[in-house]
Amino acid sequence: MNMKTRLDIPVRRMMLAVVVSVGAALTGCSEMTGVMNDLQTMTTSNLPKQGIAQPINKTAVSSQIKGASKTDLVGLVGWFENSCGFDPVSYTEGTKENQVQKRFDAFQESFMAKQYKADGSYTAYVKPDYRSKLPANYREAVKNISVVEDSKGVHYYVDFNNATYRGYDLSRLELFYQPESDYVYDTLYFKNANFVELKSVFKTTSDELDELRGGEFDAKSRSVMCYLGL
Repeated sequence: MNMKTRLDIPVRRMMLAVVVSVGAALTGCSEMTGVMNDLQTMTTSNLPKQGIAQPINKTAVSSQIKGASKTDLVGLVGWFENSCGFDPVSYTEGTKENQVQKRFDAFQESFMAKQYKADGSYTAYVKPDYRSKLPANYREAVKNISVVEDSKGVHYYVDFNNATYRGYDLSRLELFYQPESDYVYDTLYFKNANFVELKSVFKTTSDELDELRGGEFDAKSRSVMCYLGL
């Protein structure tokens, strides 16, 4: 056997040993990977359900945010439930009820106006800069203010945006007066029929002419009207 033959044999044996070793190592890795996967599966399956993160309900979160942004207007139109302002406490200086009354009077003055003509008649209009004059904490609740004149008289409509009265959704406020007469009324309109649940909160009282004064509930129009004429 020459030198070349003797060298070839060890080299081939060494190559075979390397191949066998590598194969064994790969087999071992495959088995180890399988074991690790089994352990991971067992561990995950034993986790308590509350430990797994749940998807966020964006709709529910959005609804909560919208609900929280609603403005309750008791501090502005609360005189409705106080015998429509005819209860003596409403015009007694220093009372909380009197403060509500004054706040509402200022609210009306911020947008109601008249344009007089040469013959003494006038046209009612909404002051163009009314929004800047609205009470800051109620500004966002007012969506729009408009005025309509018809054969009955003058109607001012205050449309609300996310406004409530003691938690009951409001849609608008109507301020009506008939020129050259004492026919005057203000009306609160609600969005839902359940507003009638407020009836027990609204008080009534007798005025100087012994007439009963207080909010008049109308389930059909979902409204409470305060007649303010004499």
